[in-house]
Amino acid sequence: MKSPKKIKVNILASPHPQFDEILDFPPEGVSYKIDRVKTKYHSWFTENKIRLHGFLMNLLPLPRMTFAKTDKDTDIIHSTRGILQIRPKKPWIVDLESGGIFTSFNYYALKSPLIRKIIQNALSSNKCKKILPQSEAAKKDLLKAIDCRKFENKIEVLYLAMRPYKKKRVKRRDNKVVLSFIGRGFYGKGSHDLLKAYETLTKKYKNLELKFKGDEFPKEYENLKKLPGLKLIKGFFSREKLFDKMYLNSDIFVLPTHQDNYGVVFLEAMSAGLPIIGTTNFSVPELIKNGKNGFLIKTPYSWENYLIEKEGKSVGFKYEECVRDRKKVHPEIVKQLVEKLSILIENKKLREKMGKEGRKMIEEGKLSIKERNKKLKKIYEEALED
Repeated sequence: MKSPKKIKVNILASPHPQFDEILDFPPEGVSYKIDRVKTKYHSWFTENKIRLHGFLMNLLPLPRMTFAKTDKDTDIIHSTRGILQIRPKKPWIVDLESGGIFTSFNYYALKSPLIRKIIQNALSSNKCKKILPQSEAAKKDLLKAIDCRKFENKIEVLYLAMRPYKKKRVKRRDNKVVLSFIGRGFYGKGSHDLLKAYETLTKKYKNLELKFKGDEFPKEYENLKKLPGLKLIKGFFSREKLFDKMYLNSDIFVLPTHQDNYGVVFLEAMSAGLPIIGTTNFSVPELIKNGKNGFLIKTPYSWENYLIEKEGKSVGFKYEECVRDRKKVHPEIVKQLVEKLSILIENKKLREKMGKEGRKMIEEGKLSIKERNKKLKKIYEEALED
């Protein structure tokens, strides 16, 4: 059959702000019925719910499944929360940040033939029309997580998109250079490496400021709270306030992460016209064109390097080794951070050039809403064809 003039989509969206960009800016001719948990993503409730879910998954590993009500008023189901619990009568698609999402990142659960079979049967069903990894790294991880041979033709990378932020960055009247960092998970986000790099930089540059929005410092790093120009930003902010307080009042965004599957904060910083510095962690190299819109820091501590594989498939994760390695101070990473940040601190024109390049990727490139909507509309239309 031909796709309807107005495609009605039942979207099962998590509270993560990345999905605001889909819900607030749907493709032309598409309307969403929203099934979404109504809570702030970084609220106490949400974070503890995620911890509890992870704990229960370790006790009783099951595939990540969600329930979609049968709705006569919608044409297709779009899940962002895993496979569907009951096979629906309507066609459905699913997007994912990594292959581990189908077991809530419990890679040990993938050792179970039964769990693999449940996931593979759902994804190979004729009602599942598309599987949408959010990056090439996520696609690669999916292919290692489960046997995709029966449905590999359904897999298509669809990058997250970001709105170009309308407000302009604050024009600085002093000679300060302000760095900003946003990240939960002190060691996983590389907070300690950044702070050590910043400590070195403050000895060379007296005009620095670091806006740090992250976790409380462990005891061994308490003394770094007294670093000159370090501003600890606390509290839960609306998105608009986050932009006003952090991105629009900064000159460089830096996040030396080892744990992100994507890093939406990079897109937000690019939307605000900032040059960005990140690591070679998972999908980050797909967001940062090294030397174009920012710099990449080489890291051997990216989380995917700790996956346990058997016959080319993921069957576990070296959790203790990963945690131990992250907690170390990494001189090689600190050195790279100092080098790349120094280049940007000393070169205002380069900062502006890189910021414009990043903003361009958000306005019209692969990370733009226009490009995302063009692909997503086609995906919905094809899913509704006989």
